[in-house]
Amino acid sequence: MRRIRANLLKIYAYKFFSEFYLIVPVLIPYYVSHGLNSTQVFTIQATYALAILLLEIPSGYLADVIGRRPTLILGAAFLPLGLAVYAFTDRFLTFVLAEAFIAVANSMRSGCESALIYDTLLELREAEYYKRYEGRAFLFTRVGTAASAVLGGAAALAFLRLPFLINIATSALLLPLALSLVEPQRTKRLARNPFLDILRITRFSLVHGEIRHLIFYAALIGSTSIIAIWASFLYYESLGISVGLFGVIFAVFQLASAFGSSRAHAIEKAIGMRKALTLPLLIGAIFVLAGLVRSVAVIRFIILYSFLWGLSTPLFLDLINRRIGSDIRATVLSVAMMAGSLAYVVLAPLFGRFVDASSLGRAFIVLGAGFLAGMTLVLVSLSRHHPGVFDTKGNDRRAAGDIPALSCRS
Repeated sequence: MRRIRANLLKIYAYKFFSEFYLIVPVLIPYYVSHGLNSTQVFTIQATYALAILLLEIPSGYLADVIGRRPTLILGAAFLPLGLAVYAFTDRFLTFVLAEAFIAVANSMRSGCESALIYDTLLELREAEYYKRYEGRAFLFTRVGTAASAVLGGAAALAFLRLPFLINIATSALLLPLALSLVEPQRTKRLARNPFLDILRITRFSLVHGEIRHLIFYAALIGSTSIIAIWASFLYYESLGISVGLFGVIFAVFQLASAFGSSRAHAIEKAIGMRKALTLPLLIGAIFVLAGLVRSVAVIRFIILYSFLWGLSTPLFLDLINRRIGSDIRATVLSVAMMAGSLAYVVLAPLFGRFVDASSLGRAFIVLGAGFLAGMTLVLVSLSRHHPGVFDTKGNDRRAAGDIPALSCRS
Protein backbone atom coordinates (compact mmCIF):
# COMPACT_ATOMS: atom_id res chain seq x y z
CA MET A 1 0.00 0.00 0.00
CA ARG A 2 2.90 2.34 0.64
CA ARG A 3 4.07 2.04 -2.99
CA ILE A 4 0.63 2.80 -4.43
CA ARG A 5 0.12 5.72 -2.00
CA ALA A 6 3.39 7.22 -3.25
CA ASN A 7 1.58 7.80 -6.56
CA LEU A 8 -0.17 10.78 -4.99
CA LEU A 9 3.01 12.70 -4.12
CA LYS A 10 4.58 11.77 -7.45
CA ILE A 11 1.58 13.02 -9.44
CA TYR A 12 1.73 16.32 -7.54
CA ALA A 13 5.33 16.72 -8.68
CA TYR A 14 4.42 15.58 -12.20
CA LYS A 15 1.68 18.19 -12.47
CA PHE A 16 3.98 20.90 -11.07
CA PHE A 17 6.76 20.33 -13.61
CA SER A 18 4.38 19.67 -16.51
CA GLU A 19 2.96 23.20 -16.09
CA PHE A 20 6.27 24.85 -15.19
CA TYR A 21 6.50 26.83 -18.43
CA LEU A 22 9.17 29.51 -18.17
CA ILE A 23 8.78 30.04 -21.91
CA VAL A 24 5.22 31.44 -21.79
CA PRO A 25 6.04 35.06 -20.83
CA VAL A 26 8.77 35.28 -23.51
CA LEU A 27 7.23 33.23 -26.31
CA ILE A 28 5.96 36.19 -28.36
CA PRO A 29 9.28 38.13 -28.10
CA TYR A 30 11.07 34.88 -29.03
CA TYR A 31 8.98 34.56 -32.19
CA VAL A 32 9.59 38.20 -33.08
CA SER A 33 13.35 37.85 -32.54
CA HIS A 34 13.34 35.13 -35.20
CA GLY A 35 11.50 37.29 -37.71
CA LEU A 36 8.04 35.70 -37.52
CA ASN A 37 5.02 37.79 -38.50
CA SER A 38 1.60 37.80 -36.80
CA THR A 39 0.11 35.29 -39.23
CA GLN A 40 2.90 32.82 -38.49
CA VAL A 41 2.57 33.37 -34.74
CA PHE A 42 -1.15 32.58 -34.71
CA THR A 43 -0.63 29.66 -37.10
CA ILE A 44 1.79 28.11 -34.62
CA GLN A 45 -0.71 28.47 -31.77
CA ALA A 46 -3.53 27.18 -33.98
CA THR A 47 -1.41 24.08 -34.66
CA TYR A 48 -1.25 23.41 -30.93
CA ALA A 49 -5.02 23.89 -30.48
CA LEU A 50 -5.81 21.62 -33.44
CA ALA A 51 -3.43 18.91 -32.24
CA ILE A 52 -4.99 18.99 -28.77
CA LEU A 53 -8.48 18.65 -30.26
CA LEU A 54 -7.45 15.68 -32.41
CA LEU A 55 -5.52 13.88 -29.68
CA GLU A 56 -7.64 14.62 -26.59
CA ILE A 57 -9.99 11.63 -26.71
CA PRO A 58 -7.59 9.09 -28.33
CA SER A 59 -5.01 9.82 -25.62
CA GLY A 60 -7.59 9.20 -22.88
CA TYR A 61 -8.59 5.97 -24.58
CA LEU A 62 -4.92 4.98 -24.76
CA ALA A 63 -4.68 5.44 -20.99
CA ASP A 64 -7.69 3.15 -20.50
CA VAL A 65 -6.23 0.47 -22.79
CA ILE A 66 -2.48 0.39 -22.05
CA GLY A 67 -2.56 2.00 -18.60
CA ARG A 68 -2.07 5.34 -16.84
CA ARG A 69 1.67 4.90 -16.23
CA PRO A 70 2.71 4.12 -19.85
CA THR A 71 0.63 7.03 -21.14
CA LEU A 72 2.24 9.48 -18.72
CA ILE A 73 5.67 8.11 -19.64
CA LEU A 74 4.88 8.88 -23.28
CA GLY A 75 3.85 12.43 -22.39
CA ALA A 76 7.00 12.88 -20.32
CA ALA A 77 9.14 11.96 -23.33
CA PHE A 78 7.48 14.39 -25.75
CA LEU A 79 7.58 17.56 -23.62
CA PRO A 80 11.38 18.02 -23.40
CA LEU A 81 11.59 17.03 -27.07
CA GLY A 82 9.26 19.86 -28.04
CA LEU A 83 11.13 22.36 -25.87
CA ALA A 84 14.45 21.25 -27.36
CA VAL A 85 13.14 21.87 -30.88
CA TYR A 86 12.17 25.38 -29.78
CA ALA A 87 15.54 26.03 -28.14
CA PHE A 88 17.82 24.77 -30.90
CA THR A 89 16.00 25.79 -34.08
CA ASP A 90 14.94 29.13 -35.46
CA ARG A 91 12.40 28.59 -38.23
CA PHE A 92 8.64 28.78 -38.54
CA LEU A 93 8.15 25.12 -39.56
CA THR A 94 10.30 23.80 -36.73
CA PHE A 95 8.35 25.94 -34.26
CA VAL A 96 5.15 24.35 -35.61
CA LEU A 97 6.77 20.95 -34.99
CA ALA A 98 7.71 22.01 -31.45
CA GLU A 99 4.10 22.95 -30.66
CA ALA A 100 2.91 19.63 -32.10
CA PHE A 101 5.27 17.72 -29.77
CA ILE A 102 4.12 19.79 -26.77
CA ALA A 103 0.50 19.13 -27.73
CA VAL A 104 1.18 15.38 -27.75
CA ALA A 105 2.74 15.67 -24.29
CA ASN A 106 -0.18 17.62 -22.84
CA SER A 107 -2.84 15.44 -24.46
CA MET A 108 -1.24 12.36 -22.86
CA ARG A 109 -1.70 14.01 -19.46
CA SER A 110 -5.26 15.19 -20.05
CA GLY A 111 -7.69 13.01 -18.17
CA CYS A 112 -4.96 10.48 -17.38
CA GLU A 113 -3.61 12.28 -14.30
CA SER A 114 -7.05 12.61 -12.70
CA ALA A 115 -7.87 9.00 -13.58
CA LEU A 116 -4.63 7.86 -11.93
CA ILE A 117 -5.43 9.80 -8.75
CA TYR A 118 -8.94 8.36 -8.57
CA ASP A 119 -7.88 4.78 -9.33
CA THR A 120 -5.09 5.05 -6.75
CA LEU A 121 -7.59 6.19 -4.12
CA LEU A 122 -9.94 3.38 -5.12
CA GLU A 123 -7.21 0.85 -4.42
CA LEU A 124 -6.52 2.58 -1.09
CA ARG A 125 -10.29 2.62 -0.41
CA GLU A 126 -10.18 6.39 0.04
CA ALA A 127 -12.13 7.53 -3.04
CA GLU A 128 -14.38 9.70 -0.86
CA TYR A 129 -11.38 12.02 -0.38
CA TYR A 130 -10.82 12.49 -4.12
CA LYS A 131 -11.81 16.19 -4.10
CA ARG A 132 -9.16 16.86 -1.48
CA TYR A 133 -6.39 15.16 -3.46
CA GLU A 134 -7.48 16.52 -6.83
CA GLY A 135 -7.60 19.98 -5.27
CA ARG A 136 -4.04 19.61 -4.02
CA ALA A 137 -2.93 18.38 -7.44
CA PHE A 138 -4.54 21.41 -9.08
CA LEU A 139 -2.81 23.59 -6.50
CA PHE A 140 0.60 22.22 -7.52
CA THR A 141 -0.27 22.82 -11.17
CA ARG A 142 -1.20 26.46 -10.63
CA VAL A 143 1.77 27.10 -8.32
CA GLY A 144 4.05 25.74 -11.04
CA THR A 145 2.45 28.06 -13.58
CA ALA A 146 2.70 31.06 -11.26
CA ALA A 147 6.33 30.48 -10.31
CA SER A 148 7.40 29.92 -13.91
CA ALA A 149 5.61 33.08 -15.08
CA VAL A 150 7.80 35.19 -12.80
CA LEU A 151 11.03 33.22 -13.25
CA GLY A 152 10.68 33.00 -17.02
CA GLY A 153 10.65 36.76 -17.42
CA ALA A 154 13.63 37.11 -15.08
CA ALA A 155 15.65 34.45 -16.92
CA ALA A 156 15.00 36.16 -20.25
CA LEU A 157 16.76 39.26 -18.97
CA ALA A 158 20.04 37.30 -19.26
CA PHE A 159 19.28 36.12 -22.80
CA LEU A 160 16.06 35.21 -24.57
CA ARG A 161 16.87 31.53 -25.11
CA LEU A 162 17.65 30.85 -21.42
CA PRO A 163 14.03 30.09 -20.33
CA PHE A 164 13.86 27.41 -23.04
CA LEU A 165 17.12 25.80 -21.92
CA ILE A 166 16.01 25.76 -18.27
CA ASN A 167 12.64 24.35 -19.28
CA ILE A 168 14.28 21.43 -21.06
CA ALA A 169 15.98 20.49 -17.78
CA THR A 170 12.82 20.88 -15.64
CA SER A 171 10.65 18.92 -18.08
CA ALA A 172 13.24 16.12 -18.17
CA LEU A 173 12.36 15.46 -14.51
CA LEU A 174 8.96 14.18 -15.65
CA LEU A 175 10.37 10.97 -17.10
CA PRO A 176 11.83 9.50 -13.87
CA LEU A 177 8.65 10.57 -12.05
CA ALA A 178 6.46 8.75 -14.58
CA LEU A 179 8.68 5.67 -14.57
CA SER A 180 8.41 5.43 -10.77
CA LEU A 181 4.58 5.42 -10.75
CA VAL A 182 2.72 2.22 -9.85
CA GLU A 183 -0.19 1.22 -12.09
CA PRO A 184 -3.33 0.91 -9.91
CA GLN A 185 -5.39 -2.27 -10.07
CA ARG A 186 -8.39 -1.68 -12.31
CA THR A 187 -10.50 -3.05 -15.14
CA LYS A 188 -8.66 -2.44 -18.41
CA ARG A 189 -10.48 -1.60 -21.61
CA LEU A 190 -10.51 -4.36 -24.23
CA ALA A 191 -11.91 -3.84 -27.72
CA ARG A 192 -11.59 -5.45 -31.14
CA ASN A 193 -11.98 -2.12 -32.95
CA PRO A 194 -10.45 0.80 -30.99
CA PHE A 195 -11.85 3.45 -33.36
CA LEU A 196 -15.43 2.23 -32.99
CA ASP A 197 -14.91 1.82 -29.25
CA ILE A 198 -13.80 5.46 -28.92
CA LEU A 199 -16.92 6.55 -30.82
CA ARG A 200 -19.06 4.33 -28.58
CA ILE A 201 -17.63 5.81 -25.36
CA THR A 202 -17.88 9.35 -26.70
CA ARG A 203 -21.52 8.81 -27.64
CA PHE A 204 -22.19 7.32 -24.22
CA SER A 205 -20.63 10.38 -22.54
CA LEU A 206 -22.89 12.74 -24.50
CA VAL A 207 -26.07 10.65 -24.19
CA HIS A 208 -25.90 9.75 -20.48
CA GLY A 209 -27.88 12.57 -18.82
CA GLU A 210 -25.82 13.22 -15.71
CA ILE A 211 -22.45 12.95 -17.42
CA ARG A 212 -23.56 15.09 -20.38
CA HIS A 213 -24.63 17.94 -18.12
CA LEU A 214 -21.44 17.69 -16.07
CA ILE A 215 -19.44 17.85 -19.31
CA PHE A 216 -21.37 21.00 -20.31
CA TYR A 217 -20.62 22.44 -16.87
CA ALA A 218 -16.90 21.70 -17.27
CA ALA A 219 -16.84 23.05 -20.84
CA LEU A 220 -18.44 26.36 -19.83
CA ILE A 221 -15.94 26.96 -17.06
CA GLY A 222 -12.92 25.63 -18.99
CA SER A 223 -13.48 27.62 -22.18
CA THR A 224 -14.38 30.92 -20.52
CA SER A 225 -11.45 30.64 -18.11
CA ILE A 226 -8.95 30.61 -20.97
CA ILE A 227 -10.74 33.44 -22.77
CA ALA A 228 -10.73 35.43 -19.52
CA ILE A 229 -6.97 34.96 -19.03
CA TRP A 230 -6.15 36.61 -22.36
CA ALA A 231 -8.98 39.16 -22.09
CA SER A 232 -7.69 40.17 -18.66
CA PHE A 233 -4.36 41.19 -20.20
CA LEU A 234 -6.28 43.47 -22.58
CA TYR A 235 -8.12 44.86 -19.56
CA TYR A 236 -4.86 45.57 -17.68
CA GLU A 237 -3.48 47.27 -20.78
CA SER A 238 -6.58 49.47 -21.01
CA LEU A 239 -5.93 50.58 -17.44
CA GLY A 240 -2.39 51.64 -18.34
CA ILE A 241 -0.75 49.00 -16.14
CA SER A 242 2.88 48.37 -17.04
CA VAL A 243 3.55 45.25 -19.08
CA GLY A 244 6.28 44.46 -16.56
CA LEU A 245 3.57 43.79 -13.96
CA PHE A 246 1.59 41.39 -16.15
CA GLY A 247 3.66 38.39 -15.06
CA VAL A 248 3.21 39.26 -11.38
CA ILE A 249 -0.57 39.69 -11.76
CA PHE A 250 -0.74 36.44 -13.72
CA ALA A 251 1.15 34.70 -10.90
CA VAL A 252 -1.35 36.05 -8.34
CA PHE A 253 -4.16 34.83 -10.59
CA GLN A 254 -2.69 31.32 -10.63
CA LEU A 255 -2.11 31.27 -6.86
CA ALA A 256 -5.71 32.31 -6.22
CA SER A 257 -6.86 29.48 -8.46
CA ALA A 258 -4.58 27.09 -6.58
CA PHE A 259 -6.04 28.22 -3.25
CA GLY A 260 -9.57 27.69 -4.56
CA SER A 261 -8.83 24.14 -5.65
CA SER A 262 -7.16 23.31 -2.34
CA ARG A 263 -10.27 24.45 -0.44
CA ALA A 264 -12.83 22.74 -2.68
CA HIS A 265 -13.24 19.73 -0.39
CA ALA A 266 -13.69 21.89 2.72
CA ILE A 267 -16.11 24.31 1.03
CA GLU A 268 -18.26 21.50 -0.39
CA LYS A 269 -18.35 19.88 3.05
CA ALA A 270 -19.35 23.16 4.71
CA ILE A 271 -22.10 24.35 2.32
CA GLY A 272 -23.05 21.22 0.38
CA MET A 273 -22.52 20.19 -3.23
CA ARG A 274 -25.55 22.08 -4.57
CA LYS A 275 -24.36 25.47 -3.31
CA ALA A 276 -20.73 24.73 -4.16
CA LEU A 277 -21.65 23.98 -7.79
CA THR A 278 -23.71 27.19 -7.91
CA LEU A 279 -20.90 29.48 -6.70
CA PRO A 280 -19.30 29.77 -10.19
CA LEU A 281 -22.37 31.78 -11.27
CA LEU A 282 -20.44 34.66 -9.72
CA ILE A 283 -17.94 34.28 -12.59
CA GLY A 284 -20.54 35.61 -15.03
CA ALA A 285 -21.30 38.53 -12.75
CA ILE A 286 -17.58 39.37 -12.57
CA PHE A 287 -17.35 39.41 -16.37
CA VAL A 288 -20.29 41.83 -16.51
CA LEU A 289 -18.67 44.01 -13.83
CA ALA A 290 -15.42 44.15 -15.82
CA GLY A 291 -17.46 45.24 -18.83
CA LEU A 292 -19.27 48.00 -16.96
CA VAL A 293 -16.43 49.34 -14.81
CA ARG A 294 -12.90 50.14 -15.89
CA SER A 295 -10.92 50.44 -12.67
CA VAL A 296 -7.92 48.89 -10.93
CA ALA A 297 -10.34 47.93 -8.15
CA VAL A 298 -11.94 45.36 -10.51
CA ILE A 299 -8.70 43.35 -10.50
CA ARG A 300 -9.57 42.00 -7.05
CA PHE A 301 -12.77 40.54 -8.54
CA ILE A 302 -10.78 39.02 -11.41
CA ILE A 303 -8.68 37.32 -8.74
CA LEU A 304 -11.94 36.12 -7.11
CA TYR A 305 -12.90 34.67 -10.49
CA SER A 306 -9.68 32.67 -10.57
CA PHE A 307 -10.45 31.36 -7.07
CA LEU A 308 -13.86 30.16 -8.27
CA TRP A 309 -12.29 28.55 -11.34
CA GLY A 310 -9.93 26.58 -9.09
CA LEU A 311 -12.75 25.67 -6.72
CA SER A 312 -15.00 24.24 -9.43
CA THR A 313 -12.44 21.93 -11.06
CA PRO A 314 -12.11 19.25 -8.33
CA LEU A 315 -15.89 19.31 -7.83
CA PHE A 316 -16.95 18.42 -11.36
CA LEU A 317 -14.05 15.97 -11.80
CA ASP A 318 -15.17 14.16 -8.64
CA LEU A 319 -18.78 13.99 -9.84
CA ILE A 320 -17.78 12.60 -13.24
CA ASN A 321 -15.40 10.05 -11.68
CA ARG A 322 -18.15 8.78 -9.39
CA ARG A 323 -20.34 7.95 -12.36
CA ILE A 324 -17.94 6.02 -14.59
CA GLY A 325 -16.03 2.76 -14.39
CA SER A 326 -12.27 2.44 -14.37
CA ASP A 327 -12.26 0.88 -17.86
CA ILE A 328 -13.51 4.12 -19.49
CA ARG A 329 -12.50 6.73 -16.90
CA ALA A 330 -9.65 8.46 -18.75
CA THR A 331 -11.59 8.48 -22.04
CA VAL A 332 -14.68 10.10 -20.51
CA LEU A 333 -12.54 12.68 -18.71
CA SER A 334 -10.83 13.42 -22.02
CA VAL A 335 -14.24 13.93 -23.65
CA ALA A 336 -14.94 16.54 -20.96
CA MET A 337 -11.60 18.25 -21.61
CA MET A 338 -12.17 18.17 -25.37
CA ALA A 339 -15.59 19.77 -24.93
CA GLY A 340 -13.88 22.69 -23.18
CA SER A 341 -11.23 22.94 -25.90
CA LEU A 342 -13.83 22.83 -28.66
CA ALA A 343 -15.92 25.51 -26.94
CA TYR A 344 -12.81 27.68 -26.64
CA VAL A 345 -11.91 27.24 -30.32
CA VAL A 346 -15.43 28.42 -31.25
CA LEU A 347 -15.91 31.16 -28.64
CA ALA A 348 -12.44 32.76 -28.54
CA PRO A 349 -12.48 34.07 -32.15
CA LEU A 350 -16.05 35.32 -31.64
CA PHE A 351 -14.97 37.16 -28.50
CA GLY A 352 -11.99 38.67 -30.33
CA ARG A 353 -14.15 39.75 -33.26
CA PHE A 354 -16.64 41.37 -30.88
CA VAL A 355 -13.81 43.30 -29.20
CA ASP A 356 -12.58 44.56 -32.60
CA ALA A 357 -16.09 45.41 -33.84
CA SER A 358 -17.36 47.00 -30.65
CA SER A 359 -15.31 47.27 -27.45
CA LEU A 360 -13.66 45.16 -24.76
CA GLY A 361 -16.26 46.30 -22.23
CA ARG A 362 -19.22 45.16 -24.32
CA ALA A 363 -17.47 41.90 -25.14
CA PHE A 364 -17.05 41.21 -21.40
CA ILE A 365 -20.76 41.93 -20.84
CA VAL A 366 -21.81 39.55 -23.62
CA LEU A 367 -19.42 36.87 -22.32
CA GLY A 368 -20.77 37.28 -18.78
CA ALA A 369 -24.41 37.19 -19.87
CA GLY A 370 -23.80 34.13 -22.03
CA PHE A 371 -21.99 32.35 -19.20
CA LEU A 372 -24.79 33.13 -16.71
CA ALA A 373 -27.46 31.88 -19.13
CA GLY A 374 -25.57 28.69 -20.01
CA MET A 375 -24.60 27.84 -16.44
CA THR A 376 -28.12 28.52 -15.16
CA LEU A 377 -29.59 26.15 -17.76
CA VAL A 378 -27.11 23.42 -16.82
CA LEU A 379 -27.73 23.78 -13.09
CA VAL A 380 -31.52 23.89 -13.48
CA SER A 381 -31.43 20.79 -15.69
CA LEU A 382 -29.25 18.93 -13.19
CA SER A 383 -31.50 19.96 -10.30
CA ARG A 384 -34.71 19.02 -12.10
CA HIS A 385 -33.70 15.82 -13.92
CA HIS A 386 -30.65 14.55 -12.01
CA PRO A 387 -30.96 15.66 -8.36
CA GLY A 388 -28.70 12.78 -7.31
CA VAL A 389 -25.72 14.75 -8.63
CA PHE A 390 -25.95 17.01 -5.61
CA ASP A 391 -25.81 14.08 -3.19
CA THR A 392 -22.25 12.76 -2.96
CA LYS A 393 -23.07 10.41 -0.06
CA GLY A 394 -24.14 6.93 -0.95
CA ASN A 395 -24.08 7.77 -4.64
CA ASP A 396 -20.71 6.41 -5.62
CA ARG A 397 -21.00 4.25 -8.76
CA ARG A 398 -17.34 4.01 -9.55
CA ALA A 399 -16.92 0.30 -10.27
CA ALA A 400 -17.03 -0.65 -13.95
CA GLY A 401 -20.32 -2.20 -14.93
CA ASP A 402 -22.26 -1.15 -11.78
CA ILE A 403 -24.66 0.68 -14.09
CA PRO A 404 -25.61 -1.23 -17.26
CA ALA A 405 -25.04 1.80 -19.51
CA LEU A 406 -21.59 2.32 -18.10
CA SER A 407 -20.29 -1.07 -19.18
CA CYS A 408 -20.17 0.25 -22.77
CA ARG A 409 -19.28 -3.22 -24.08
CA SER A 410 -17.30 -3.39 -27.29
